[in-house]
Amino acid sequence: MGASEELLESTKNWRDIVQLNARTDSLNAFVDAIVSSSSEVDKISSWTLGAGGAIAGLIIANIDKLGAKHFDIADIKVMLLILTSSILCGLAQKSLALKCAVHVQVKGVLSLKLKEIMTVFELYEEKIEQQINKHKLDLTIDFNLQEVITRFVELSPFYIKWLVKKQTSKTIADPEYGPRLILKIYYRQNLWFVLQAIAFIGFILFTVLSL
Repeated sequence: MGASEELLESTKNWRDIVQLNARTDSLNAFVDAIVSSSSEVDKISSWTLGAGGAIAGLIIANIDKLGAKHFDIADIKVMLLILTSSILCGLAQKSLALKCAVHVQVKGVLSLKLKEIMTVFELYEEKIEQQINKHKLDLTIDFNLQEVITRFVELSPFYIKWLVKKQTSKTIADPEYGPRLILKIYYRQNLWFVLQAIAFIGFILFTVLSL
């Protein structure tokens, strides 16, 4: 392979890496923008969850009065069952909302810190390269993020190390794995919220119709 062919091949590889990074970063930007609304969904769900819990408590505390004046015992059982379903859906939603919140917070902090670190590294890298070139020293300077990730995995507790290794290896093998995973979590959160809302509305309708 001649010098021109080597240059062409290296340029193609460089171009492919730049294009892949641009696509991956753009995909991450879209996913992060969508997932950032997770907290708002969780807020509405928390209101519904609080209302459901309060109503369930009142029903249980006054079950004798309600049964004697307004509802049959069977109707009260159905009402509590529907409320319980709404509460369970709300708890499932909150567990997924927590994952989304952790993702957004960790990614935000990590991006900011890495940007600061790389800015300082590139500043010193340039000065060191000038020194190397000036004195023709047989030295190189490089920053390998993969070594940092590997070390991070090694520092993790043994009982979650296998999970960290699994997630890290999947992310390295497939750049879209991370965005796809968090997007699934976000849509599952929304699904549980919809089920929670349907159950709560069903409780209200059943109560009104049973009067």
